[in-house]
Amino acid sequence: MLVAVADHGSFGGAAAALDCTQSRISHGIGELEAALGFRVLQRSRTGCKPTEAGQRVLAAARQILQLAATLPSLGASDAALAGRLRLACFRSISTHVLPPVLAALAQEQPGIRIDIDDSFEERDALVQALRSGGADVAIAQLPVGAGLVTRPYVADDYVLVAPASLALPAPISWQQVDALPYLQLDCAGARDIAARCRAAGWTAQPDRTLATDSAIAALIGRGLGYSFLPRLAVHPLPDGVQIQPLPVAARRQFVIAALPGVARQPACAMLMRYLGLARLQTDSAAYRAGLLAE
Repeated sequence: MLVAVADHGSFGGAAAALDCTQSRISHGIGELEAALGFRVLQRSRTGCKPTEAGQRVLAAARQILQLAATLPSLGASDAALAGRLRLACFRSISTHVLPPVLAALAQEQPGIRIDIDDSFEERDALVQALRSGGADVAIAQLPVGAGLVTRPYVADDYVLVAPASLALPAPISWQQVDALPYLQLDCAGARDIAARCRAAGWTAQPDRTLATDSAIAALIGRGLGYSFLPRLAVHPLPDGVQIQPLPVAARRQFVIAALPGVARQPACAMLMRYLGLARLQTDSAAYRAGLLAE
């Protein structure tokens, strides 16, 4: 009802869309606001619009409706499921998180075959692969934009990556790395973290920009600089490299994402279900090594 009111701008419009009375809509919204303890809609003579808190509830409500649309496919016979799906992700996810999922699918759902493209470096490219039909499911990094079915997935922290020879007594400060060049990973996520660090007093500018985290780690191992990289991306640590917590907390949050129509397909719904299973996430090398953020 909340989504209908927001989409149509009035209780009357929502009632017409849902084929019920306007008083039923009014009563339902009243029940929702009573349960939440705050107003979700601002009413006026010209209609209704969500309050600031209501906007957040509305976003969650849309996600709930998207997820609910996938439930019928879960009633399909598991044994009958078959299909070839394309999964897009970062290399660090395919290497350290996905193997238990793929092993379980191969054993328990042999009719579902997964092709993995882990060549992505940019978070926006993962979303574009979904929208263009280049991938059925993606392990995408937030933010992903509207129009996708998403489910929370794992997260890792950005860390300070520096030469092992550099003394970095805690607590870490920006001044401790001032003598070294800063190496910038050429992607939106890394640039966002750099901007957040600058807002917290860090002033360095990139000495070099590189396309891959592995190339940056190799240079750092030679003492040629430092960088801010996701924890999964530098596991296992190369020779001559150390990691330390950043002075500013920064996290890379992933979601399982698909277009709504694709997510409703039985094989795709099953893949998304397996990706979200806690038992498979805790069986991953990343979890056992303590690389995933709490």
